[in-house]
This record gives sequence, structure tokens and C-alpha cells, in this order.
Amino acid sequence: MRAVLSVLIFKHVGSSIESCADSVSAVPISFISYFMVGSPLPLFDTHAHLDFPQFESDFDALVRRLETGTFPDGLAPEELAGQPINVVGVLVPGIDLGTRGVIPQARSNNLFHYAVGIHPNHTADITKTDWQTVAEQARQANIAAVGETGLDRHWNDAPFDVQIDIFCRHIELSQEIGKPILIHCREAWDDLLPILRRFGKLHGVIHAFSGNTEQMFECVELGLYISFSGSVTYRNAKFSPLWEAARQTPSARLLIETDAPFMVPHPYRGKIQCCEPTLAALTALRLSELRGDSLRSVAETTAENAVRMLSWR
Repeated sequence: MRAVLSVLIFKHVGSSIESCADSVSAVPISFISYFMVGSPLPLFDTHAHLDFPQFESDFDALVRRLETGTFPDGLAPEELAGQPINVVGVLVPGIDLGTRGVIPQARSNNLFHYAVGIHPNHTADITKTDWQTVAEQARQANIAAVGETGLDRHWNDAPFDVQIDIFCRHIELSQEIGKPILIHCREAWDDLLPILRRFGKLHGVIHAFSGNTEQMFECVELGLYISFSGSVTYRNAKFSPLWEAARQTPSARLLIETDAPFMVPHPYRGKIQCCEPTLAALTALRLSELRGDSLRSVAETTAENAVRMLSWR
């Protein structure tokens, strides 16, 4: 079944990702669910930092785990009752202009899509030349999206006015080149939403959504997808507004992610060091519980939505 999905999702790509977005746009969206019936559970992780040092020494083994649907650290989650996993795509965001050692190795693997951007916590020392480099890279055919970008008040790594300036540049770039934007928001909703409103309709995703139902609906109204990470699986009562937002997010705007290597989902939070894309299955499971849907329905819907998001022009 993986071979069938690869032909559908990456038709015309061959052995290299020469144009992620073009290849995805060739996919008849309705075909995906049709070919998934009775197949392993399809997972599209829309945000995984697989270029981080945590994966560098073990990257080939990581790829094998993704290709075989194997969980990290020998895990076999009882919650999934032996359900086979089929990772059909992983979107790797950019956070700075540093060397990403594993990415050249992965260019020929059809699982991976790439974004280019500057994380808000890395904006303090961005120069005019740095931004020109980001803009040039984002236009390359093998780059599928713009980001990770956004606003962060949790840390104090960059002046907030600089974060806003660089965030707005990312939005303008996304709209100019017709590629979706990956938005980070941490403890900055009151700052983020007015900026988004200024730009009108957008195309992209709020990654690792952490807001409430009202904020979710406003983002959806602006044209954005809502991506849930392992945090939606956490059982602390403080996450109840997030659970309610997950219940009410329109199916057509729902995505899942791991934010690997971070955000290890329940019940493995604090028990393993590093999250991987296969663990998005536990986020999909939690969404199915919250929404009263089947696990397969959530997995197929979010995989289809991910392809649709990356298809935008």
C-alpha cells in the first residue's frame, strides 16, 4: 500500500523532490481515502524538526522506522491495538540559516517536504542579507512552505518588535510566492491575531495549536489550518480549553504533528527522550476520542488536508 500511496502523492517526482508543492498539487485529493481503505493507518506529520541534532547520528535508522511504521525505542503502544502505521509524509520546518546536516541526505526520500524560515526566537541578529537568503531559498522548487515563523513571549530570545517585523516579512513572502506559511504562537495570541487580520485571507497552518476555541475559529476564518501536537493528549486540566478547541475544529481544517523531537504524547511524556513522526498516531487517537470519530477517519482526514495545504498556489 505504501507503493500505491507514493505513486499518488509523489507522481512525476521520481527519485528526487524537485518540486514538493507541484508534485502534491497533481494528486486528486479524493483518491487518497479510496486507496487507504483497509490499509495501514496513514499519518502525515506536518511539523517535525528532523534536522535537529537529536536525529543526526541515527538518521538512517530513523528513516527506516518511518518507512516501516516502527515506533521509537521499541515502543508498541497498547492504545493502538497493533494497528499498522504508514507515514505518508513529513514536513520539516526551517528555524534559522544554520547548516541542516541531515537534509541533503534526505532530499531523495519522498516522505520529506521542506520549509524555509526564521523561528521568532532566532530573529534577534537577522541581517538584510540573511533575509534575502531566506526569500531566495523559499522560491526554490524543492521548498514546499515558508516558516517556521511567528511570535513567542514565553522566551526572551529576541526583541518583540523584531519578531513582529520578521513575522510580517514571512507573511508577505508566503503571499507573494504562493506557498503556505507555518505559524508559531506561544503566549502571544493577543499580539498575533491583530497582525493576521491586517493581512486578510491567509494560507497555512497554526502549528502546535495552543489556543482556545474562539482563537481557533478566528484562525480558521482567516483561512488557516489548525495543527494539534502531543499537547492535546496531555491529561492536565489546564489543557481543557485546548481539548474543546480540538473538538470543534472543522474537519476540513484539521492537521496533526509531532513537533519532533519535542511534545512527546501521553502516555510516553517524560518516559522517552525524543518524539518521532510515528507517534503522531497517538495524537490522532486523542483527537478521535475528543471528536467522537474513528481513528482511521481522523488519520485519513488529516493526511488529506496536509496534501491539500501543500497543494496551494
